[in-house]
Amino acid sequence: MSTAAPRKGFRWDRLTVATVAGYCMQICAVSVGVVFSELREQFGISAVVTALHGSMFGFGLLVMGATGVPIVDRLGRRAAISTAFALVAAGVAVFCLGPAWPITLLGTAVSGLGGALWVLVAPGLISDHHGPNRAPAFAAVNGVPALAAIAFSIAIGATLSADAGWRAPYALLTALVVAATALAWRSVALPDPARHSQFTLRHFADRSVFVPWARIVNVVLAEFTIGIWAVTYLREVGGASAGAAPLLAVVFGLMMFAVRMGISSVLRVLGRWTLSVSFAVLGLAAVAMCFAGPLWARVAALTVAGIGGAPLYPLIVDRFYDTAGHRLDSVGLGAYSALASGVGVLVGPLLVGVTADLVGLRWAVLVITALAAIGVATLRPTPR
Repeated sequence: MSTAAPRKGFRWDRLTVATVAGYCMQICAVSVGVVFSELREQFGISAVVTALHGSMFGFGLLVMGATGVPIVDRLGRRAAISTAFALVAAGVAVFCLGPAWPITLLGTAVSGLGGALWVLVAPGLISDHHGPNRAPAFAAVNGVPALAAIAFSIAIGATLSADAGWRAPYALLTALVVAATALAWRSVALPDPARHSQFTLRHFADRSVFVPWARIVNVVLAEFTIGIWAVTYLREVGGASAGAAPLLAVVFGLMMFAVRMGISSVLRVLGRWTLSVSFAVLGLAAVAMCFAGPLWARVAALTVAGIGGAPLYPLIVDRFYDTAGHRLDSVGLGAYSALASGVGVLVGPLLVGVTADLVGLRWAVLVITALAAIGVATLRPTPR
């Protein structure tokens, strides 16, 4: 995709609203970072074991990216979507009821598989439905669910401030999202994808597939990782209380939402430089998070990180669909996108967790700066 100008013509409709609801279901699976500190305190686990809870979504993405295409072919899109939502709901229930960390980890593995199956289907669904207007559609359906993430942070932060547990609000919010999602998907017509039982990973040998795929990996490594560790960072490094940390961390999701909703304006201002500038802002924000002193300065740095990270995922996925679309159909593109996201989600939280166990979480956030530097270097526009 050329980022010189935004595409016009995107409109909200029932399918798009239902897709947003689906991404809100995925938020239920990936919001475990909000309670990382509680898990560490309750079970006495290391940063690596804690990070595994966030990385299970990445494991699911790898599994579904490699093997999920025949599943979608056999089930059809609608049944695959219903299966994805059922797995998320079941996994979150196990996570919230788990009396020990192996059980909570199992819950995140199950919900991660459901979220991954949704990621396998959703991008192709949006691409088939919105066609050339998929860039703003990608931004919209990935932006609005940030409000669900904010709701999780606010609700759990409020209950922790009141010396209540996190499990009940987490389960209740998930139940509300499940009900809203079931209502949104009722009687929605879906575009039919092409059948593609011949899906293969041999397309990685094609540079037009592998290079944009690797860029998705880098984006997810940077953006997802800083989001999943945000609450724990504000509590353990910034000194925020157990209740205040989730409430303060909403600035990250709020900026993700606001910038993605205004992605067309961002593209008009930055044009071809949007991706490299976004990476630069994210990397510098991580530096500020490391060296900032008072809590308010660390919250401000996290806010800037949200601004920088927001445009990256929807635009880089859109570029992948543009570049690799001549080689793969919509569900195949979704499978490759799921694989890329899986690598990033699986490795990113663990990378910060391992570094935090070695040198502390404060210095571990500089991993984001290194990843952002790679993004700046590889996505800098070439002279025309």
